[in-house]
Amino acid sequence: MPEQVIEAMAKRPMRMHHALWHISRQGWSSFPEATRAVFREHGWEPPRPALTINNQIECDNAAGEDFLFMHRQMIGEVNKILAELGDPRNPRVQGWQSIPTPSDAEYPVPAPFVTGDAGLDNAIASAKTEEAFTRIRQWEDQFTDTAVLRRMTLGQLGAAIEFTIHNRMHLRWAARQPEYRVSTDPFNVNPKWDKPSYDFLADFYSSHVNPIFWKLHGWVDARIDDWMEANQHNGPVPWTVTPWVGPMTSGHEHHHIARHALRTPGDEGEAEALSRQVDALEATINDVKATGTPEPTPFLVDVDWSFDRPT
Repeated sequence: MPEQVIEAMAKRPMRMHHALWHISRQGWSSFPEATRAVFREHGWEPPRPALTINNQIECDNAAGEDFLFMHRQMIGEVNKILAELGDPRNPRVQGWQSIPTPSDAEYPVPAPFVTGDAGLDNAIASAKTEEAFTRIRQWEDQFTDTAVLRRMTLGQLGAAIEFTIHNRMHLRWAARQPEYRVSTDPFNVNPKWDKPSYDFLADFYSSHVNPIFWKLHGWVDARIDDWMEANQHNGPVPWTVTPWVGPMTSGHEHHHIARHALRTPGDEGEAEALSRQVDALEATINDVKATGTPEPTPFLVDVDWSFDRPT
């Protein structure tokens, strides 16, 4: 990814918004009521939690549509930057055609490491094994199988992808960092974590800064098109809900925080709007932190997910 994209993704409002979106919908069902009240007060109550209180995948509430839509919006914003740059080597986000094998020299799997969070460390180490790749390949085969795609709603597809192959890819390609934000201090948004060099794939605050994010999410996004073709849908994606990307959006309009954050504000009004949004994001995070609730473990993987299980 060009430097301009990396710097745009590393901007503070983008980091906070991306983290809050994932944390609120993943943790909602398990949060104590005091924490939910804070999220609700700040407009961050997710209309469709992604997991149940027992961390089971919510397959039938359209949370999977939110997942697919939000990341398609992010890809669209990055594609706008790439179009403005006009670099023929990087015309648009191009995902993996097929997930890299363990012997792939261009996208090698980093060695396991220790963050200080035992649960996350075990999940990362597990994701880097040969056994994990075998499971990834099984999921890949199923998510690209026309017969399977015909049996699933778009929401079921997004939900299954998120907590199987997507999350495991984040953990598999996560690499050692000098420090790790979550294990150091949950809900810590000290500006030191805003440096473009902090691009840890296993942290909601930083994963989208890493160039690998766009390779794996390009792969995920292509599954929407496969589903459309398998189910003989033409034209716009038939979302069954108004997808949710956070409180600073309206309907199907572009990702507002991205639109403000990814470009230098063109006038004083835009700069003030962005400043207000940054203040609101920081207030949300600080108030949630004050409740004493830890951040949910990022990128949980349902390793037992099977298409034979009822959806």
